[in-house]
Amino acid sequence: MDNCILVIDDNSNDLALIVKAFENNAFRTNILCMDNGDEALAYLMGDGVFADRKQNPYPSMLITDINMPGVDGFEILEYLQSNPAKEIIPTIVLSSSEDPDDIRVAYKLGAFSYLVKPFRFDDLCTQIGSLINYWRINKAPLREESGKQVQTDSKGKLGERFSRLS
Repeated sequence: MDNCILVIDDNSNDLALIVKAFENNAFRTNILCMDNGDEALAYLMGDGVFADRKQNPYPSMLITDINMPGVDGFEILEYLQSNPAKEIIPTIVLSSSEDPDDIRVAYKLGAFSYLVKPFRFDDLCTQIGSLINYWRINKAPLREESGKQVQTDSKGKLGERFSRLS
C-alpha cells in the first residue's frame, strides 16, 4: 500500500483507536483521518483545498463508518460506484452496525469488505492486523495520482472481452 489510507468516522475516539491499532501493528504509512463524510467526499473529488494531489494524495485504501451525519458511508460508496474510473479503491466499511440490511447495501454499493467494530481494543488491533496482512499481498489496479484508473491494453488477453468495464 502506498500513498495514504483515508479513515472516515464521526467519532473522534474511534478514529484515534483505529490509528493506534495501525501503529500497534507496526504499520507505517500516512493515515489521514476525517471526522465527516462531507470533507471526505471533497477530498476524494479533489475539490477546493484538496485539489493538489501532491499535498493530498488519492488514498490507496479507504475505511469508512456508515452511520455519520451529513454525507454517510453509503454516500461515500455510492460516489465511488458512480465514478467507475475511481471505484477501484479498496473500500472497507468499519461500523458498529451488524444489521443485515446495512451489510447488504454496503456490498451492493461496492464495499470490498464489511467489518464490525469490536468492543475491545485488542480485538481491533487483531482486526486491523488481519486487514494489513491481506492488503499487503493483494494486488490492485494501477491508478493515476488523481485516483483514476490507468487504462491498459487488454487486447489479446483473457480480460479483453470485459474491456467495456474500463
